[in-house]
Amino acid sequence: MHILIAALGSYGDVYPFVGLGVAFKRRGHNVTLLTNPFFEELAGKYGLDFVPIGTRQQYEQFANHPALFDPRKSLSVFFETLVVPFIRPAYARLCEQMQDETVIVSGITAFAARLVQETHQAPVVTVHNIPMGIKSTYEMPRNGTLSFPNWLPLAVKRLYWWVADRAVVDPLICPELNAFRRELGLAPVSRILTRWCHSPQMVIGLFPPWFAGPQPDWPPETRLTGFPLFDEGQEAAVAPDVRSFLDDGESPIVFLPASLMQQGRGFFEVAVRSCQAAGKRAILLSRYKHHLPSALPKGIRHFEYVPLAHILPEVEVLVHQGGIGTCAQALRHGVPQLIRPLAYDQFDNAWRLKRLGVGDWLTANEWRVQAVTEKLQTLSGSSKVREGCQAVAGKFVGIDPLLDTCMLIESVL
Repeated sequence: MHILIAALGSYGDVYPFVGLGVAFKRRGHNVTLLTNPFFEELAGKYGLDFVPIGTRQQYEQFANHPALFDPRKSLSVFFETLVVPFIRPAYARLCEQMQDETVIVSGITAFAARLVQETHQAPVVTVHNIPMGIKSTYEMPRNGTLSFPNWLPLAVKRLYWWVADRAVVDPLICPELNAFRRELGLAPVSRILTRWCHSPQMVIGLFPPWFAGPQPDWPPETRLTGFPLFDEGQEAAVAPDVRSFLDDGESPIVFLPASLMQQGRGFFEVAVRSCQAAGKRAILLSRYKHHLPSALPKGIRHFEYVPLAHILPEVEVLVHQGGIGTCAQALRHGVPQLIRPLAYDQFDNAWRLKRLGVGDWLTANEWRVQAVTEKLQTLSGSSKVREGCQAVAGKFVGIDPLLDTCMLIESVL
């Protein structure tokens, strides 16, 4: 079987699909990944065939955009720089790559896959790595601008989605998408992210039902398999300097901003002062040294990168911005989490962690030394939180979500 993976987006959007591609390759399938050239080296590391969409410069333009984490502007930044301009070239590349027994595995924003499904009757599976990707009026997602409580009448929540689609989302996507559809002889579409983006053949959520349960208005062909838990470099040995720090004292608190976050100085300054106030050791993870205070006090170390699987079993609290992959890794290892969400699905993930009793969150405006210190002391000292974390960690025993996902996709043919 030929598995054709189309994934447009940031590191967090593409990374789970690389893990899925690796799992398919181990099962003997030919795997081709279509995404931005920024990820070509990663694909090559795991022996995946690679087809570039766009340029590395375009990805870096997105990654360095000043409004990347602005909750009011981030959606338009994402679609205007990383998704909409590549509908046509991605469609051409997908058509070129079609073979006998090909299944297209598509992220929600790889709209070209749905076009190929319509024009070539190609088998397509839509894969969501975040619960927020599957819209529902029954369990409304949380976001950084406006969050609707679930107790509101369904009619009010349906109106919210209609307005959000018509006034915010569709204007970003439909002009280019429907212009291309006319060229292909297809009728125009609307409500793109609520309805049209989902393949009528199969929709898969890469998260478990205990994290985000199926809703009555989800596509009927939706299946949930669980977090993919793919961690680059997890097989490697722990670096000696990391190992030495872990062995030199009590379990540290780990601070990890989003991979694309390039304005993290305030995040780390508060982190350092909060750990000093709480008497905690800490690890600061960032590839950008200019984020860090000029001198770190004793008991606080900086490392550019460490696979989380190396250190989470020995971490007291993990502090991050709420990316779904990082959330899943901490859940697997039973580590309490403190989230500082900024945009995208981060608020929704933070809310779900708090609902599970395994974490808490602070907004950017609340990110102050006293508030962070209090949250860290509560999370690290609460037996109830620890028990909740261990209970959730037990749900990961004896499961293989990547295998289950592969088998579901294989069944499409």
